[in-house]
Amino acid sequence: MAELQLLVDSVVVNTFPLNNNKITIGRTKNNDIVIDEEAVSSEHARIIMTPNEHMEGVIDIFIEDLNSTNGTFVNEERVKRKQLHNSDYIRIAWTKFKLVSDQDTDIEETSVIAH
Repeated sequence: MAELQLLVDSVVVNTFPLNNNKITIGRTKNNDIVIDEEAVSSEHARIIMTPNEHMEGVIDIFIEDLNSTNGTFVNEERVKRKQLHNSDYIRIAWTKFKLVSDQDTDIEETSVIAH
């Protein structure tokens, strides 16, 4: 199972299991992960988990920015939508997370699947 680890000065202070297909991140209480920071938009970002279409049993994890004011970053690159991999760092405004996943699908980036 995958989880987001909330980091403060590179120390894990909380963990959030990614156990739903869609997980919202934002400042308001209706989000699955609530960040009490003024720079975070009300509905800032969404994590989407979908079955990989080529490898049975593998779940692909994506993050989408929901038109936030201060941006969503993966490994310090501002993104609108990006696939996440084990050990990626996610920054929502100034709040930092690390993705920890027991399955890593980096192989998809370097392999070609023939039909």
